[in-house]
Amino acid sequence: MKYVRLYGFDHKRTAGQFEIAWTELQQGLPKDRDGGFLLGVSGNTLLLDGIALETGQAERSFAHLLNTAGLASIQFTNQVSLDDFAKLVRAFAVGSAKATDVVKQIKDIFGESKQATIKINEVKFVAADPATGEVSIAAQIAAQTLGPEFKQWLNDPQKLLQLIAAAEGAHQSGSGVVGGAPVGSVPNTPGDGTVAIPAGTGSGGNWIGGTVPLQEEEVIQAIRLLTRFGEVGGDPTAKTESLQVELNKTDPNTKLNLQQLLEGLAATVPAQQNDTPLLMKAAEHMAIRFALERFQKGEVKVNAVHQMLEHMSRQMDTLRQILRIQEDKMGKAGILVESHADILDRMFWAEVPDAGKKSVLLSNEAPCVPPRNVRQFVEVLLDRGDKDSANAILLNYCNCLDVKDTEPRRKIATGLSQLADLYAALGNDLMGAAVKKLGEALCKETDPELQSMISAAFVRMSSEASTRRLYAALNSVCESIDNIAKLRPVLAGDLRPRIGIENRLPEFIEEALREPRIPGDLLLVLRRTSQAGVEHLADRFFRCMRRDECDRMVELVKELGPDGLAQLREMLRTGQARPAASVVGLLSRLDVPTLLELLPIRLPEWNRFYHDIVVRQIAYGAAVDRGRTLLELLEVLDPLVLPQALDEIGMSGDRTAVPPLIVMAEAGETKGRSPLLQAKAVESLGRLREMESVPVLRNLLEAKKMWKYIHPRELRITAAQALAKIDPRYSSQVMADNGLEPGELAIAPLDAAPACPWVRQRRYERIALRKAISATISSSWGKSSISIRELSLGGGMGIKEDNLRVGAEANLDMSVGMKHIRAQVLLRRARVNEVGFEIVNTDLESRYRLRRVLMEAVENAPETRGTDWNGARKL
Repeated sequence: MKYVRLYGFDHKRTAGQFEIAWTELQQGLPKDRDGGFLLGVSGNTLLLDGIALETGQAERSFAHLLNTAGLASIQFTNQVSLDDFAKLVRAFAVGSAKATDVVKQIKDIFGESKQATIKINEVKFVAADPATGEVSIAAQIAAQTLGPEFKQWLNDPQKLLQLIAAAEGAHQSGSGVVGGAPVGSVPNTPGDGTVAIPAGTGSGGNWIGGTVPLQEEEVIQAIRLLTRFGEVGGDPTAKTESLQVELNKTDPNTKLNLQQLLEGLAATVPAQQNDTPLLMKAAEHMAIRFALERFQKGEVKVNAVHQMLEHMSRQMDTLRQILRIQEDKMGKAGILVESHADILDRMFWAEVPDAGKKSVLLSNEAPCVPPRNVRQFVEVLLDRGDKDSANAILLNYCNCLDVKDTEPRRKIATGLSQLADLYAALGNDLMGAAVKKLGEALCKETDPELQSMISAAFVRMSSEASTRRLYAALNSVCESIDNIAKLRPVLAGDLRPRIGIENRLPEFIEEALREPRIPGDLLLVLRRTSQAGVEHLADRFFRCMRRDECDRMVELVKELGPDGLAQLREMLRTGQARPAASVVGLLSRLDVPTLLELLPIRLPEWNRFYHDIVVRQIAYGAAVDRGRTLLELLEVLDPLVLPQALDEIGMSGDRTAVPPLIVMAEAGETKGRSPLLQAKAVESLGRLREMESVPVLRNLLEAKKMWKYIHPRELRITAAQALAKIDPRYSSQVMADNGLEPGELAIAPLDAAPACPWVRQRRYERIALRKAISATISSSWGKSSISIRELSLGGGMGIKEDNLRVGAEANLDMSVGMKHIRAQVLLRRARVNEVGFEIVNTDLESRYRLRRVLMEAVENAPETRGTDWNGARKL
């Protein structure tokens, strides 16, 4: 619309923007036969099928345009054509400034039949504050357009009183200004038609007649008289004598009531405000008083008040024509002017007493009250602390969806979308009741258009409940969708992605992890969305970094009961590699038999990357028997993942894994076992501190042949370190009898730290090198250089020159003097421009050379070696 106003509809830029808007509209429309969507407005927010859109300047401007035009929503069906859309854009962009004219133009184009491809829904708005002192639009226009001479007397109630008094004196000699009659009443007249008035002149006399209800004909006559005042005031040649003639022809009751009204205005309007548009104010005041009197006496229902005020507004059209000049100026500026009937409606609601408002909003007439009026009164009640009344009003409002007539249900559906935040503010019970009522209405509604509006309200309520974390209400949303799915599966399938509870589950889970106690209502929501809930829980466990997070996740899955556990099993049995691997950690705590049954079947289907993930997930689970679980899986794990698995067995503290580890640590060649695996098994025995392994370890350390040690020095150092952990008495004896250096024994594997807050612990101390070591990494995808600045027996970290693939297998070659350290490594993530690597296979000679490098680094720069590691990660 902005481009149309700036450049015209046929401009190149306008055409390009129109094409984009049309394409997006087509993409957003559902494809089913009765599909469509509803573009609504709530305050300054646009709603698409009840879902609040992101608010920018363009969205706020369009929302303001819809509000000012009195449009609650625009419904697009999937039958909308390019020509229809172009007509709608033209209607908004080049329409008149008056809201009624814009709406009329759209109605003229599309009609009001149910077959229209674009439909509009109107709502009458009422002022938000009954005590406001704002002057109506028409009043402001009058003040700015009427000439100064006209304002000097026509906007002064005292001048008009003098004019009426002069006419009365000409018509009834000896009579003065009549006063004292209640505003909104007329005097009882005797049978001869004379008026009962006090003697004398002035306005301070006492009223001696009775009162009768104000009649519609008298109100209309008073408005016409005020209109005549305006016509004479706009004519420079007019004289007051012509007004006296008009007054002589006016009914005495009308004249007396108008006189009382002007007296009231004269008493309330300060003298310095002579530019106030008195004529329009008097006409509006008369009409509102008449409508309010009839409403309070029960002669007319609230749903007929607006029609009555529209009739009164038509009687004021001539008077408004006098004020037309300023409206035309505002129209040229593109400013929409509120209709006069809406102005009267606004002023009427402001005059209704609180008791009357409450009575209407608690009755079956509540649909006739515009949502803005409902909001204003409910907010007043909340400010007063009267939550019970506010709750009762909103509950009655949504219960009106049960009425038989279509129009009230349409108004309630529109209103609920706009009042969703108030329902949410009053808590779970009210929001849950409203959601349940909307769900029931969706199950019963047969009108496609009304069904679309109720769906939008249902989505809006659900979105508000999600935003406010009203989990009990969200449980009602899930229950309602399940009920709808039984009767209308297609509709339920359309609602689920629009509501998107499943997409919000990660947020709910993340917040629950930070709470001291998991909300019970959230557990109900997770049970109702068990499939999506378990998937999100497994994915979150997969990304856990802290031990307490893992423990909370396990507790949360336990609370889901058998259904949640069954879903985990099914994901491992039939899921793709990524989601299936993500449930391993949870099952290692909750259902080990199923894990050991299914993993040997699934692991051969997966590549090494997911084998690595499985080992890490079992470590994250921190089950007390995870060592035995890993031992059961060793035969099916990728060979390059076995060193990591053996490390985790040692870190687990599970002593039931000791016998198999002793077999792996014993001397002798086993088919398919690398020397590194034997060293890893020895290190794990040392971490587990099992006395049964001492004979095997001593044999590895002390065995000789022809005065020479049988086993490689690296393996003997590893065995000595394990013996020292099992029994500290061995440490001094080892150094004395076996020729090992203290520095060699100092580079030792780390023990498990029970107080460590992280899910994985460092297995070897990482040492910062005084001087970086250059190395080459090569694989099937080429070679790359790396500058290593941190090292340990298990791997290291360095600055990379190329984009190395994380998780890839590679060969590492480090040059140390005239010798080389060669190993197979897996590349890991590290900091920016860095890469980590984990040694997964090497010969014992290379490992011993690596140990010597670490010894020299510590001896030459002791400060590079930290104190006892506290489990915190380095940054």
